[in-house]
Amino acid sequence: MNRSTKPYRLLVPVLAAGTAATAFGGVAAAATAPAPLPAAFKGQTLVSPAVVGYPPYAMLTKANKISGIDPDLSVALGAPLGQRVHLQVSSFENSLLGLQRGTYFMVTGSDVTAAREKTLDMVSYLADHYVFMSLATKPALGSSVTALCGLTISTVAADSSIPVLTTDSTTCTKAGKKAITITTFPDQGSAVLAVQSGRADATTATVTNLGYVSAQEPGKFRLGGPKYNYVYIGIATKKGNGVAAALAKAINVLIKNGGYHKILAKYGVTDDAVSRALVNPNPTVVH
Repeated sequence: MNRSTKPYRLLVPVLAAGTAATAFGGVAAAATAPAPLPAAFKGQTLVSPAVVGYPPYAMLTKANKISGIDPDLSVALGAPLGQRVHLQVSSFENSLLGLQRGTYFMVTGSDVTAAREKTLDMVSYLADHYVFMSLATKPALGSSVTALCGLTISTVAADSSIPVLTTDSTTCTKAGKKAITITTFPDQGSAVLAVQSGRADATTATVTNLGYVSAQEPGKFRLGGPKYNYVYIGIATKKGNGVAAALAKAINVLIKNGGYHKILAKYGVTDDAVSRALVNPNPTVVH
């Protein structure tokens, strides 16, 4: 999963994120927090990237405030962690680079994959899957991979859909059909615009994202095509630094006290809820 780079408010205070910390009991003192971070993080400014342009995961309101599932969850995690979490607008690619550099202590909205678990510690907090979205005025996409042959598909740079589409394109050419043209953009909004302008036949992203987008303009878009990439959505952390275990515990505190479900209900995605956050779960989601 991925999002955008825009020069908005490089460091946004917690309460500017659209979810007041007091709504989840405020931020407890680190010494008494139910899910404290490793000692090395005490006293540090905790920054989480807000990858806006990917609603309802993360977006900017008309008042230029950061909103969405991921920013709200990031802020809410401050209470069980015992330290306030700040938000910084970033692209998905730069978020992962910033994680490795130590700019960010976590990156939300990362698909949990076997490849990522080799180099990162991942904490699952949602379950989702990918679909395609095209204009309603165009023919509906079939449910097989071959329905994509010869089409131009827009997606977000570094998205986990890219290797899937690459493999599907090989399937097309081996069957004597035209390859799939994959075109990438810095955020999902730009990928959708490519469909609207005719530069792409369809875009692909999670059903949570595209369902939200299509609902904003009823009758304009159609969801369809082959469903694929059933994934856990997770929080990425540096491998072995102990942050993942604290985050999993913190999410489970929010699940238990209702804060987690309150956030999901706010954005209409309660069907994506998990019963428990796990560290480096089996990336194969049963569906």
